[in-house]
Amino acid sequence: MSKIKLPLAPPILGIALAIVSFSSSIALPGISTANPSNSRLDSDQRSPTAEIAQKHLDQERITSRNPQPLGISLDWVPPNVPERGVPGKRKAAASRGRCPKVEPPLTALVPATPSMASEGQIPSESVFGLTVVSHPTFWFYVPYALTPDLPLEFVLQDENYNEIYWTKFVASSSSPSVVGIELPSTVASLEVGKQYRWYFVVQCERLGSPVVTGWVKRMSLNPSLNNQLDQATLEQKAIIYARSGIWYDTLNALAKLRQQNSSNDLVIKDWVKLLQSVDLDAITQAPFLEF
Repeated sequence: MSKIKLPLAPPILGIALAIVSFSSSIALPGISTANPSNSRLDSDQRSPTAEIAQKHLDQERITSRNPQPLGISLDWVPPNVPERGVPGKRKAAASRGRCPKVEPPLTALVPATPSMASEGQIPSESVFGLTVVSHPTFWFYVPYALTPDLPLEFVLQDENYNEIYWTKFVASSSSPSVVGIELPSTVASLEVGKQYRWYFVVQCERLGSPVVTGWVKRMSLNPSLNNQLDQATLEQKAIIYARSGIWYDTLNALAKLRQQNSSNDLVIKDWVKLLQSVDLDAITQAPFLEF
């Protein structure tokens, strides 16, 4: 498996990271930040996104009665990003020490959108995705061969910059690879409607290590889509998530499918298509880190 599920670790020490203010408002059809009990969409109010997901799921239910080859032809529908953006860094800058400059660099598998910069300010990008689960998985491309003396570090903070989770771990690989970090069940659940900022670092040296950072926001799906997900296969879940703009859960479902069907050309094609849809073409062929 390539997904790391680690216990809680002591608070992070010696890392100074700048936090930029952000807007937490976001509009996404078929999804609500309100209390789940108030989030139902009636049939005459259902969004086009929800309608597409519903029609596709109905078709899947019909075709699933007979064996079908894998390959789900995902259509990623990105959500709206706040105008002020949620500043982050999807690709790490060049580093020193044991992490030489490489292409592609350390990269977070998250959509990145250019942010509008005020006059005199440096343009930035919004690195942002949605989830509907309490403990999502975060995926990264690590471009270095990993050894015990090259630890990896992951940090998650809430909207008030309080540390929710921190872990530091080592892995072993002889080539660049994709790694998944699952938020442990021992950590408090992400709250619906709130945004959280994460950091992922490859510790090459005390200062100047490559780092990527971005945001995750937990949303509540309306009861209709929740019911569909409860009855859906993993392939169907990926379709529903993708067409509802839920990035983290789309990616994780597809990553699981690829791990379970590593030689299936159709699954690989869908993985490539999803990454290409958010301009991550350069890492579509990277293998998963095995443990």
